[in-house]
Amino acid sequence: MNDGSEIAIYRRLFDEKFAEIAQLLDDLPPAALLWKPFDSSPWHGPAGSLGWLLAHALSSTVYLLRRAEWTIGRSEWDAVDGDEGSQEFGPANHDPTYMLVRSRRAQAFVHAYLDSLASADLDAGRAHPKRSGVHLSVRYDTVHALEHLSQHIGHAQLTRQLWALQTATGGAG
Repeated sequence: MNDGSEIAIYRRLFDEKFAEIAQLLDDLPPAALLWKPFDSSPWHGPAGSLGWLLAHALSSTVYLLRRAEWTIGRSEWDAVDGDEGSQEFGPANHDPTYMLVRSRRAQAFVHAYLDSLASADLDAGRAHPKRSGVHLSVRYDTVHALEHLSQHIGHAQLTRQLWALQTATGGAG
C-alpha cells in the first residue's frame, strides 16, 4: 500500500536526498572532500569545500529535527545540536567512507524522528527559548531540514562536478 501521508512523503524525500549523498561519495578520493572551486568571491566571500558542504548539510538536518523534538517537548534545549556538535567540521570529514557512515547515521536519526511523529505533532509550536519574538514549529523545522539538506546537496553536486572537471583537465587539485 502506498502511504501518502505527510510524514511518509517527508521520509521518501529525505531518503532521496540521502541516496544523493551516497552517490556523491561513490568512488570519491579523500582529496576531493578538501577541494573547493575558489578561495574567495566578491559575492558572499569564501567557498566551502565539498566536505564542508556535506558536513553542514548533515549537521543542520539533525540540528533542525532536534529543535523540532524540543518543540514537541521531547527533549531539553541543551540537547538541540548537530550530529557531531563542535566536531561538525572535524578532520574525520575528510574521509569519504566516514562521511558515508555519518550520512547513514543521520538518515537513521531522521527515520527515528519521523517514526516518532503523529500527524498532530506537526502542528506543534512554541516560543524560542533564547530569541524573543521567534516562534518555532515542528512542521517548519521538518520542512526546513529537508530544504536545507537539499540546498547543500545541490551545492555539493556542483562542487563535485567542478572538481571532476578540473581533475580531468589536469587543473591544480
